[in-house]
Amino acid sequence: MKAWPLLLSLVFGLAWAQSALEFEVLQRTNQARAEHGLQPLQWDALAYKAALGHAQDMLRRGFFAHQNPDGLGVAERLRAAGVLEVTVGENLASFEGYPDVEIPARALAGWMNSPGHRANLLKPEFTHLGVALVREGRRVMVVQNFIGRPFDPQVRLLPAQAERTVLVLWGTAPGTVGVFVGNNLYARLNPPIQARLELPPKAEVSYAVFDGQTWWAARNGERGLRLETTLEKSRVPGRRVLLSLPAGQYALAVGAEPRLWQNLSGPVRLELVLPGTLETLWLGLRQGSRVSFTHRVPLGP
Repeated sequence: MKAWPLLLSLVFGLAWAQSALEFEVLQRTNQARAEHGLQPLQWDALAYKAALGHAQDMLRRGFFAHQNPDGLGVAERLRAAGVLEVTVGENLASFEGYPDVEIPARALAGWMNSPGHRANLLKPEFTHLGVALVREGRRVMVVQNFIGRPFDPQVRLLPAQAERTVLVLWGTAPGTVGVFVGNNLYARLNPPIQARLELPPKAEVSYAVFDGQTWWAARNGERGLRLETTLEKSRVPGRRVLLSLPAGQYALAVGAEPRLWQNLSGPVRLELVLPGTLETLWLGLRQGSRVSFTHRVPLGP
């Protein structure tokens, strides 16, 4: 009889589990967390969907790893399942020859005796869990997919036509130029400047020059800033985003990597029409000047 544990941890409402054995893994996980003064994890249907798909895939294609043969890891699989959260993690275990009823206890014992797996199980930031336990012949795969959900935004996406705005810049400056949208630093540009920046809707743009320590607001022609700019506008497919946020302080960003857009105080409801070319709408918690991005909302097809 053999058992192999494997670990991956990434930084980035209660429902019943899909089977009694999977629910037992959840219960044993929460018992371990309670013994360390941590909040219990809630079952998450989308995390379960991703875990089930990975367990079945490992059995079907005969591998045991966080990254599948297509190069996709836990973050990509959870995203494909519809999970919006950025902070996720995964524990795996594989068994041969044990009866099903022994597997939840053996899986938890193995994970708790492995420092990395134990860290996932006892990570305070994790709030939700999906567990898949799948047998094929003598082999059993167990997958835990963890999610950190510090708040629960309500998000609805609808197809829409949106206006795309691209800011084209070229020129010179004595140092790094900051492109600000509202009070947020949206992009840094180093001279000589030649750039194309896609902007969020109705963006009010201003500029500043960095002297190595401080940003200094500058209009064109001030502080050595010499810029030529144009705006290119077009209609492209996008998303209508219906967004509801609970009480708290938040930041919105856009782009493949987050570019800060605007600050919000909740509770608030928003309706945004965003071009798919922006790729992602990011939601973050704001604490003073610090932003921790917690959710990503896909804007593409």
